[in-house]
Amino acid sequence: MSQGGMIVRLIDVVMILLFGFVCSSQLSEQSTITLPTTFELATSHPDPEIAEFVGVLKDGTYLLDQEKSQTRDPAVLARYLELKREELAESRYTMRVRIRANFDTPIRYIMRAADVCDRLQLLKSVEVRRGVAVTPAR
Repeated sequence: MSQGGMIVRLIDVVMILLFGFVCSSQLSEQSTITLPTTFELATSHPDPEIAEFVGVLKDGTYLLDQEKSQTRDPAVLARYLELKREELAESRYTMRVRIRANFDTPIRYIMRAADVCDRLQLLKSVEVRRGVAVTPAR
């Protein structure tokens, strides 16, 4: 007999033994099944991080608070970000700063804003808009 035929015979024997054990086993009608219980989780905000946008114009003006206020002083920017971080921390959110600049903004103004974020240990990212001038909302 070939090797493949022998394996088929062994599978047949194993199946017969399996059916024999299943048929001869005593089935108990008193088996208890413990079903899993469910519970509802408290709702939470999916993203515990909020982005605060800081616009940087080419004259060094920083646009804060959704472009409602402006400053040229990095110390005022630092104080604003610090207050905003404390306000969000009370609500259990972390803050990330997104620095947005025009394509023609000198890099020194962008780096001053990035330096403020580094001193305050805030996560930051820098975005530069190419070919479109950003003007403050009036």
